[in-house]
Amino acid sequence: MRVTSGMLTATFMRDLNNNLRSLAKYQHQLASGKRVSRPSDDPVAIVHSLRLRSDLGDIEQFAKNVDHALSWLNLTDTALSQAGDILQRARELAVYGANGTLPQESRNALAEEVRQLFDQLVQVGNTTYAGQYIFAGTETKTAPFKPDGTFIGNAGAKETEIGTNQKLQYNLTGDAVFKQPDAFQALTDLITHLETGATDQISSADIAAIDQAIDHLLAVRAEVGARVNRLEMTKSRLDDANINFTDLLAKVEDVDVAQTIMELKNQENVYRAALATGARIIQPTLVDFLR
Repeated sequence: MRVTSGMLTATFMRDLNNNLRSLAKYQHQLASGKRVSRPSDDPVAIVHSLRLRSDLGDIEQFAKNVDHALSWLNLTDTALSQAGDILQRARELAVYGANGTLPQESRNALAEEVRQLFDQLVQVGNTTYAGQYIFAGTETKTAPFKPDGTFIGNAGAKETEIGTNQKLQYNLTGDAVFKQPDAFQALTDLITHLETGATDQISSADIAAIDQAIDHLLAVRAEVGARVNRLEMTKSRLDDANINFTDLLAKVEDVDVAQTIMELKNQENVYRAALATGARIIQPTLVDFLR
């Protein structure tokens, strides 16, 4: 086959363009910091990268769910602590009011304070988080307790996904917290017996009922604490997983700067050599001699 000057020129230009593409590739990698930016760069790495990014997206969502549940439960614990303080104060008043020598006027004053404690307990039962009533079950837009202490929420569970196929209930319903036993009824009975001077009922029934409500709140707080501990451990695990997966993604996508600089310099040398070689291979044409 006869090799012509045109063939030499065409081959030279094709090789030179290939060298330029390789040069541009390494320049782009250094500029972007990514070794893989399109499927053609490394199809296997792209698939791995997409999977890692999907996993990181799941981890991020799980972490948000955990943060939301933690905030909700921390507020729940605060509300339970306030409720416990209210009942503890009511117990102190009950012990004081059970004294048979106490004037009725004093018992009436105690009854009025207990009535205020009752109203405070209703307010605690209607605690809100971000516009949602935390003890209302799934009816979070409606206050779960009426002013008389009647519960009108439901027993619906609010769950959130904290891991793959892992869900956790993060709410407590007002019925389970305040009505089993009935803390509102205990305060109502105490008010009645203080106003009627029924000291025997106060000492034998009312104090015991309040004690049961306090013990129940302590048990509920322990349950809340257990859920908080689980969420905190889950959050720590998710943080570790996020770091690990981010590191894996960097190994798949990110460029090795030192290696890429070396490749770029090599490609520059190849390009310069190609230009020098082309200058020698492409012979002068008739036009050059006509100048």
